[in-house]
Amino acid sequence: MSFKVVLFGDLRKRLSNKKENIELNQEEFHSVKDVLDYLDIEVDEVSHIFLDHSYSDVGRKIESENERLALFPKDMALLYKWYFKKKE
Repeated sequence: MSFKVVLFGDLRKRLSNKKENIELNQEEFHSVKDVLDYLDIEVDEVSHIFLDHSYSDVGRKIESENERLALFPKDMALLYKWYFKKKE
């Protein structure tokens, strides 16, 4: 059971293969924070987190396979925080 992680902007440079997305085993990661720790990305480097197209908090749980986690760096910040409530 796996889920997809899509990195945008400078966060892509964290991947050794320079691909824009990776597949991770869902059973090994319980929250978005676990994924950030695995990828060695600090929370303050990320401006926006989307889990299955929903604006999300770093503590949001990854609950099922086939989910899609999108991470955007600070230099790609948008106005989402003023218009959308984060899911925790």
